Amino acid sequence: MIVAEYLGWHGTLWFITVLGLIAMMGIAIWFPNFPASAPPSLSQRIAMLTNKRVAATIGVTLLTSIASLGLYTYIASILHSLADIHHITPYLWAWGIGGVIGSFSIGSLIDRTGRPGWLMVGILAIMAFAMFSLPLGLKFPILGFLPFVLWGGMGWASQAPQQHVLLHLQPDHSAATVASNSSANYLGSAIGSALGGMMMLAGLAPSHLPYAAGYLVLVTLLGQLLVVIRKNKEQQGLDN
Repeated sequence: MIVAEYLGWHGTLWFITVLGLIAMMGIAIWFPNFPASAPPSLSQRIAMLTNKRVAATIGVTLLTSIASLGLYTYIASILHSLADIHHITPYLWAWGIGGVIGSFSIGSLIDRTGRPGWLMVGILAIMAFAMFSLPLGLKFPILGFLPFVLWGGMGWASQAPQQHVLLHLQPDHSAATVASNSSANYLGSAIGSALGGMMMLAGLAPSHLPYAAGYLVLVTLLGQLLVVIRKNKEQQGLDN
């Protein structure tokens, strides 16, 4: 946003292109070569998704992304509709700062607790709270940034627990499984953006989008709880 204020959107895209070229050159020159294992075949990839726990984990990732990244697409419309805010940069910063905090802290939490499934339950609960509290929070000057910090933090933190679970479920095809989870994340972003646009075309006010996303997160939270409870029951059966 800051770059766009000085260069315009055309200049911003060229700036990103130049950064990408510099990164590509750096990888080509300095990145070491690592031996890569043969990727799984298409049938093996499909077989991975027939595993109920793998499919459920990736499904939770998909729904989380639909709600979180889909809502993020319409931040400008939401802020304008709820509080007549046109300068959205501070709120994007709040969301991004929360994301950095979440992504840096979630790894140590996984290591300390050893319960990525339950951590995901907590992440979804806080994300739902952030979305439902967003309209109310915007009525207060400073407090209005808190839902964005929490939302960004939980959104960015949500990937690591899911990846941890998938690596445990499919250790022989870890790269392909994690890639499927990442694909679900980006697919969810696209679906969420499309759904948000269609709902507004159907007459839903942008001010109601946080509630719609929050309800979807609650549904996802319920699904995640069922996944974790079922896993615990299976583990207890094995122990007995």
